[in-house]
Amino acid sequence: MSKNIFRLLGEYKKEIAIFAGLFIIDRLVKVYLLNFLQENQLNSLRLNNFFEVVLVWNRGVSYGLFPQQSYAGQLIIIFFSLIICVWIAKFITNSEIRYRSITLILILAGASSNIIDRLIYGAVADFFHFEIATYSWYVFNIADIYIVSGLLILIYAFIYPNIKNSP
Repeated sequence: MSKNIFRLLGEYKKEIAIFAGLFIIDRLVKVYLLNFLQENQLNSLRLNNFFEVVLVWNRGVSYGLFPQQSYAGQLIIIFFSLIICVWIAKFITNSEIRYRSITLILILAGASSNIIDRLIYGAVADFFHFEIATYSWYVFNIADIYIVSGLLILIYAFIYPNIKNSP
């Protein structure tokens, strides 16, 4: 059993390193911004007329849907997040789609970091807010960028399965 695990770790060391790097980047940015905002007693920091860094605790799922105020509610979200991660991992690894490694790495790195937030803080820390004129985008974090990027690549691979790479 342990021989198989070490063989798999060796076989996928590049993917594991990329996953770990992305995960660590998100964790470090979150910790830095949480500390920076707290130490400077800031609720938000406007960097220009369309972008601000603001701390929003997301107690729901995507876009703050179905907010759960209790820790038990957060554990339910974590449970379903883990089930979805396992399903996505199984689906992607069992398919023959292009870009399956990067889609899996991006989605799982983002989801894992957000799950860690829920375990530590009881919510996901979101920071980045864009607004242009009267349009305001939802507040998100780097892990969300990973998840959305992975899903967009996955959708692209399904829509255009037969396009060859350029020489």
